[in-house]
Amino acid sequence: MNKTKLELEFKDQMGKKFTLSLDEPRDDVTEVEIKAAMDDIVARNIFFTDGGDIVAAAGARIITTTIDEIEI
Repeated sequence: MNKTKLELEFKDQMGKKFTLSLDEPRDDVTEVEIKAAMDDIVARNIFFTDGGDIVAAAGARIITTTIDEIEI
């Protein structure tokens, strides 16, 4: 069984990294859609961290994990 996760990385006012993780993103999600969503998150200023407001999108990645169940 494969599990996927979309990680969105942002920078806050202090330059620290803030990561938002989303389980099971659409298989056909595009870089353009991800960038637009991240820009919208920054523009709406909806998250606040210990280092202040989120000020920039820094990166994104999709992580795929393969899970093999073992019967014992």
